[in-house]
Amino acid sequence: MDGPSVQTISQAITNPDYWVDKLRFEDPETFKELCGGMLTRFLDLPGPELSRVLGTSPVKDKRRFLAKKKAGGVFGAPLTEEGLAQIHQLIDFLGNHTHVEGIFRIPGNSHRQQRLKNSLNSGVDIDLDLGEFTPHDVASVLKIFLGELPEPLLTTRHYPAYLQVPDMMLFDKSVKTDKPNKERQIETYQLLFWLLPNVNRKLLQAVLSLLYKTAQAQKDHKNRMSAHNLGVMFAPHVLWPRSLTIADLKDNVNKLNGAVAFIIKHSQRVFLAPVQLRAQCRLHYAAKEKSAAQQKTASSGNTASPSDEVAQTRAKKRPHEDAESKTQTDLALAQLYAHVQAMPDSHKKRKYVKQFNDHSNCTPGSPNHKVLPRTRGKHVRSKSWGAAITKLFGSNKPQTQTRSGAHSDPRRSSQTPTSDRIGARISSHTEVNTPGAICRNTKKTQDTPAKKRMIPTAFSQAQQLAEKENVTLHDVETSPIAL
Repeated sequence: MDGPSVQTISQAITNPDYWVDKLRFEDPETFKELCGGMLTRFLDLPGPELSRVLGTSPVKDKRRFLAKKKAGGVFGAPLTEEGLAQIHQLIDFLGNHTHVEGIFRIPGNSHRQQRLKNSLNSGVDIDLDLGEFTPHDVASVLKIFLGELPEPLLTTRHYPAYLQVPDMMLFDKSVKTDKPNKERQIETYQLLFWLLPNVNRKLLQAVLSLLYKTAQAQKDHKNRMSAHNLGVMFAPHVLWPRSLTIADLKDNVNKLNGAVAFIIKHSQRVFLAPVQLRAQCRLHYAAKEKSAAQQKTASSGNTASPSDEVAQTRAKKRPHEDAESKTQTDLALAQLYAHVQAMPDSHKKRKYVKQFNDHSNCTPGSPNHKVLPRTRGKHVRSKSWGAAITKLFGSNKPQTQTRSGAHSDPRRSSQTPTSDRIGARISSHTEVNTPGAICRNTKKTQDTPAKKRMIPTAFSQAQQLAEKENVTLHDVETSPIAL
């Protein structure tokens, strides 16, 4: 799976609601289902009302069909991106005059207001900083624009939900108190605002930001416009359904005014996405990326990957490489054997020839010749004359005892004299270079210089062994067994 690109990751870091925005525009139906499932945790809405809140069923409003859009006009027409751009001129101007006393409460001049409306309907750019219109004129035109919309800015669909949000209270040991549950209310408003049409959400965010700034200026006793006062003046324009009269709203007027005042106070948070919604949208795209990767792998299953092709190529070359290696080994052994044969007659040559003969499978040209693998076993060394004498006459170590404490062969040690035993050992190896045979045949045989140097050493070892056994070499040579 390739995963998100670097640009996507950077956007997700700078915008925490990146995945929420992405799902909202790319898959609106799935996004509505997620928001609807979360709203059911906070609101008690019947099925038809919940469907209307989510926008899956139509809402009947007689007045919305009476309003007809004028050619090129923005007042009294459904909200569009073009109308939003014209109204932003008013919001930007008022953002620099929030300190004016009585703004949004004191009405402006009706003639100037009409000229301003005509200019906005014509779609021309207006330089409000020239001083032709006062802040009160501009504020009054903004309220007129919001009041003449065919549908309130917060939409008629969401009206049943807004009636329930102010009733969310805290509980103390399962007992409902009169303290509002602010966090729960904020999360509900967040979900509802994400379900608004995009142009409605943009304008609502701009208007609430202006009203929040105006309410903050009231703390310095400049404009005398608190959040509560602003809620009372803007609730009929942004929240009240157009089809309901004052008589219909008399029981809910204070609740709706308080809801708008609450939204103004927390306007910096209500447009963010809830933490759970962010997580769900990110998981949605993670599952989507995983599914796409699995489908890509399944579709390209018959095509071998580059690594598989390399492995198959190596497997095909391996037998040929092994045969070539064996041939090179045989050639090297043949060259080594020819080099040994070309050496002059010496002890070293006979030693090398003996090693070849002992390992007949290594002698080039032999029937059993084969290349043996290298092992990590103990290296076999050629035995010296001293080792051969020790093997013939035994070691000087005491004999090991059996479990009963007796010698391994008590009858032999008691019945056979020491000289006879030594003579027997010598006579049994007379065909080899025993000390006695070496002494008798030294002058008759023509030995190599290396062999002559080893004869006295072997004789001295035999003499030392005889002295330890309390016999002489003369007794050994004249013993019946040796003779």
